[in-house]
Amino acid sequence: MRGTFANNLIFQPTTTCQEYPNVRSLGEGCCSRENTTDTMSTKDSNAQLSQFSIGTWNMDHWKRTRQQREKAWEYLQTQSGTDVMLLQESVAPPYLDQSQFVYREIGGNRPWGSSVAAFSEDVSIQEIGTVRTRYSTERFSMQGTFPGTIIVARTDLPGIGPITCVSVYGLINVYAQTTMLRIIADLIPLFDSRFGSRVVLGGDFNLTTACSGDTPELPRYRAILDAVESLGLINLAESSRNRPESTSNCPCCKDECFHIPTYNNTQIDWLYATPELARRCLNLRVDHGVVTGELSDHAPIIAEFQIPSSGYKQVVDPKSFVEEMRFIAGLEDAQTAEDLIDWAFRKHGELRASGHRVSYDRLPVGVRSDKPMIWFQLDFPYSSGLQWTFSLAGDGQIEINFQRMTAPYDSEEARERLWSTLNQIECVSIEKRLNGRPKLPLRTLRASSRLEQFMKIFSDMIDTTLRHNNMNR
Repeated sequence: MRGTFANNLIFQPTTTCQEYPNVRSLGEGCCSRENTTDTMSTKDSNAQLSQFSIGTWNMDHWKRTRQQREKAWEYLQTQSGTDVMLLQESVAPPYLDQSQFVYREIGGNRPWGSSVAAFSEDVSIQEIGTVRTRYSTERFSMQGTFPGTIIVARTDLPGIGPITCVSVYGLINVYAQTTMLRIIADLIPLFDSRFGSRVVLGGDFNLTTACSGDTPELPRYRAILDAVESLGLINLAESSRNRPESTSNCPCCKDECFHIPTYNNTQIDWLYATPELARRCLNLRVDHGVVTGELSDHAPIIAEFQIPSSGYKQVVDPKSFVEEMRFIAGLEDAQTAEDLIDWAFRKHGELRASGHRVSYDRLPVGVRSDKPMIWFQLDFPYSSGLQWTFSLAGDGQIEINFQRMTAPYDSEEARERLWSTLNQIECVSIEKRLNGRPKLPLRTLRASSRLEQFMKIFSDMIDTTLRHNNMNR
């Protein structure tokens, strides 16, 4: 049964490792979840949620008059209602504060390019020129195969923290298709880097799937958009809670059409985000007034988000951890996390019923590397009896805490036996780092039989630890 959190347990301060100074036990109090709405313009230091907006717009600089260009930038600054915009076919005006935008020209016969610009005074922005991935010490340039067609920037929003913004322009070099495929390949290292967990990507791709099934290029267009999503991105038109009406009489003829007209009653402009942000997209809007006003031939897509303030202040206990996990990792992972928490409470009840003065129900929560965490650990009345088992991050990654395990799992031989037993679970493949914290995707345990095996292994581990401690008192 899912979601059967115990309501009558007495929680006491738990023993936590100094390695995790942000860990807080359940006895430290809870934050109220009422009146949590916050906005970029009206900050409340006690608020738990902050709102912000990011959009994408092709400004059509090269076909606009000087007056139209000035009005377009005036629109961005005073009427768009956005904190950050991803811009294509743009040229930043000289009066714009240089600390509020990053820009790169395409060059050649295109004296314009892509930019990321901030229109809220308290948003800082900095270009990400190179990244290093977890696979190599080599640094990868973010200028791409065609400099000026992409720009990658880190934006820092007060109360929210860093978000990586990527502006993409599908340059038509005979094909926009080939340009887009190269851009996607160029961006792979970004998503394998420390900047890749919270990303909003948008732009004019110069291709669409809003076309009839017999369109010769349609399979390629679909494959390119699938490749964009393979980076770990979600189309905000599909995830937003509120969205504009789809293209009228869309030739895609799908029962559920997510195409939004941005250019000549079709969609060639797209906006994506990583899962945590995509699930927190409250509203998606398209402003066709700029086309009517001849500021551009493209309409901007603007996404409005509501996410926790930095530090996940509302994650104070297992229940709020699961609620947060629903946004970050999705419903299925959150349900599996609930099952693990329920098991921990049941195991605790069994231990107490057997006369053991130990706890497996405290489940301390905290934040590490900007992710909420929950630790499953066996606590004794004395700190030397602490036994580490595993922890779970809000993004759905389990860490096996070999590094901190105590007797009788303090030897490499004992840890290897535990590692081998875990790897006997179907589809489980844990790296053999017996003095580290190797990871396991929680989704691997969604099947009930695998989850039961996993819980039994750690239940046996706890029993073995108790027998060892009783023998050595």
